[in-house]
Amino acid sequence: MKPVKRIEIVIEEIELENVIGELDRIGVVGYTIVPRATGRGERGVRYETVQGLGNVLMTIACDAFQAGQVIDAMRPILKRYGGICLVSDAMWVIHDS
Repeated sequence: MKPVKRIEIVIEEIELENVIGELDRIGVVGYTIVPRATGRGERGVRYETVQGLGNVLMTIACDAFQAGQVIDAMRPILKRYGGICLVSDAMWVIHDS
């Protein structure tokens, strides 16, 4: 197993390409995108009413240095469009060992 930072981001789907662009710029290669994330937060209940205008959940696995870069890159996006970013310690199960 390998220690990593796990970053979970809920962001509007319309911002997804910008987020992916930032991850590419930083060099993050491990992430998963789950479409149609629904729930309730500070801004009330959120669910997709028109395809492409809902939220997505991204789960990212990266080292601590990259996590800092991801957080810095996400702050302006989250400030502008809302969303949530959670960071925690995790263990990456390396399956080829």
